[in-house]
Amino acid sequence: MMKPNGVPTTSSRSASVLNKGLLRTLLAGLLLAGLGTCGYWLLFTQFMVYDDEGYVLWSLHNYFQEGGLYTKVYSQYGPFIYAFYHGIHALFGIAFDNETGRLLTLGYWLGSAGLTGVFTWRQTRSTTATLAAITLSFGSLLIMINEPIHPGGLLALLTAIGAVGGAVALEKRNHRTFAILCGACGAAMLLTKINVGAFFLISAGSWFAIHWAKETQARVLLWFTAVGSILLPLWLMNKLWPEPWVAIFALGFTCAALALLLLVKEQHRPTIKANTTLLLAASAAFTCVVILGSVWARGSSLGSLWHGIVVAPLGQPIAYAHGVVWPAITPILILVMFAIALLAHTRKPVWITPTIAIARLLVAAWLLKLTFDSIDNSLVFFSFKFGIPFAWLMAFPIRTDRTNVLNSARLWLAWVFIWQTLHAYPVAGSQMGWGAFLWMPLAVTGVYEAIKYGTERFSRYRNVFKPIAVINVAITISSVIWSLGYVSYQRFRIGEPLQLNGAHEMRLTDDITSVYRILNKNIRMHGDMLFSYPGLYSLNIWTERPTPTAHNVTHWFSLLEDSKQNAILEKLQSEERAVIVLQSYLINYLELHGFPPRSDLQPYIVENFQPVFTIDTFQFWARKGRKVAPLSTAKIHLDKENGEALLQLTTDAQGQATTAEIRGLFYPYNRVRALPMTTGLPWKITPLSAHNLPRGMTTLATITATLEEINRITIPFPSRNNLPQLDILKVVIKDESGAVLDTLRFTP
Repeated sequence: MMKPNGVPTTSSRSASVLNKGLLRTLLAGLLLAGLGTCGYWLLFTQFMVYDDEGYVLWSLHNYFQEGGLYTKVYSQYGPFIYAFYHGIHALFGIAFDNETGRLLTLGYWLGSAGLTGVFTWRQTRSTTATLAAITLSFGSLLIMINEPIHPGGLLALLTAIGAVGGAVALEKRNHRTFAILCGACGAAMLLTKINVGAFFLISAGSWFAIHWAKETQARVLLWFTAVGSILLPLWLMNKLWPEPWVAIFALGFTCAALALLLLVKEQHRPTIKANTTLLLAASAAFTCVVILGSVWARGSSLGSLWHGIVVAPLGQPIAYAHGVVWPAITPILILVMFAIALLAHTRKPVWITPTIAIARLLVAAWLLKLTFDSIDNSLVFFSFKFGIPFAWLMAFPIRTDRTNVLNSARLWLAWVFIWQTLHAYPVAGSQMGWGAFLWMPLAVTGVYEAIKYGTERFSRYRNVFKPIAVINVAITISSVIWSLGYVSYQRFRIGEPLQLNGAHEMRLTDDITSVYRILNKNIRMHGDMLFSYPGLYSLNIWTERPTPTAHNVTHWFSLLEDSKQNAILEKLQSEERAVIVLQSYLINYLELHGFPPRSDLQPYIVENFQPVFTIDTFQFWARKGRKVAPLSTAKIHLDKENGEALLQLTTDAQGQATTAEIRGLFYPYNRVRALPMTTGLPWKITPLSAHNLPRGMTTLATITATLEEINRITIPFPSRNNLPQLDILKVVIKDESGAVLDTLRFTP
């Protein structure tokens, strides 16, 4: 409605605001739905051979059954994930498997990205900037697909809650809420992964210290924080010092932290009082008591909790390290940005502000280019490797109309971000994404501010800047979704469901799918206990076979004490039907990178077990002297009597077999050779026991063969000439209708 003078009434203005709010919510919801679909496809078409997710899932499985965290159940991680997930399991009866882990991880992924949108909206009140922040943050967390259910995903969400929730509280000048939220999030993080929680609590505690209400004390505490920012990375990284990647890491963190402290000094507002600090401590303490109490009630002693949470992580040697491959320009950027920060703090030349605005726009153009390769983790690496030197660039206030609380909220997010980057030491893998995604909302906010600054300086071009910005955001969102969605959809469409226990809907590449199905079949047939080297515990979930003990970890040879390894050895000795899966690629990788697996358990395995078959880099081992029928395996060998080549299949297929085909292993599965039963090409079929011994007479089949239980099928093979490499081929046994009865892989 309009007033007589043409001015909109209050009700019409409210309706307009409401409609805009609904439209904004709808757009954000549609964006999250699109990103969530891409995330689902990506998560369900990815499985890392080192299987950290299996380790976490299997330790949860054992904890749900037995309790006794750190006494019965080994874990590198803190008790929060066990208490939290056990609560979900007990309340809703949810089984924690590979699919559940992926769905939870998708929730953490979307939640973290959505919270960065909340921060950006409150900083900019711009729908386009908000959507850009959500998209870029989602892309910078692509690393989530590598390790579903790993604590890193939950830690990313907790970091986002603490950083964004804290920023909102600071904006509202609600320091009590800020303290309670930081204390609770920090404690939960500390009791998930002690180093990550410590970094968050240090960032929160130092923020409280340098904003202390008493100015003299605050200045002293600011200097203490600066000195700590120099010394802490040196202490943290001393075991690998002075490797080049470590030195650059320490330099980047220290320069970024000191540059941000210069901004804190300029914007300092003495606001934190003693009672607020006590709330921070009380919130952290209460959260710790609740978490520790819940696991203590399930059989964890106070001594084991202290050892598992504090002593073991702090005393743990570096069993494995993976360095950051820093671009050559990174050290230069670190020093240049720090020099500009010093100059801006001391002299404030007039060219600083426009230079920063232009630099932000150049970074935005760089980011836009990278979005086209989002599927290659380009956003993940950029947010870490360049986010550290560019943290100050994006946090520096260049507009005078921004309120102090908005600047303070942005500076808080930047402060949390820079401390969380330390998460990537000593293993800079997925940790780079978990530790650095907060740079994206910081960057988007900074770029938005630069655009607003430009429109104010060049107001005549105001109508040009806005559509250009909107078009660039649309390109950013479209390119990220296209890069992630196209590849993941193709994988999901082509891939065949794995159809294993707890992983029915996972769709992996054909070679991996076939290997895991064959391992699953052989473990179930021949094993009552499964051990793996290194630990591949998803196999235990899929096969429903126990490990020797509940002390399980991926690198058990480096992380388990001798007593725990001896307990595993004793269990293996007592179980005649124990089987072992060995992953030679991972073992060789560790050897080549200076982390050779060494333990007393290894010689026992080599002396008492032997390989039955090898597919790709997986080996299936059984006890020495024990005969085992290698199900779903194929070999081509030479018959010494008549010199002809023979295709030998060991299969548990059931049905009326008529044809065997050699096909390409990968889509579109081109047929290489067809071997139907004929009078001139009969199949020799020998029934076998599970011990790979004949259990009946060998028969010749010329038209069709009734297959039951286990059989060895021998087919004359006219020639091996012109066959591709056997490791990219498979054999399928088909019935008359063309239905596949079994899929087999070639073994050496």
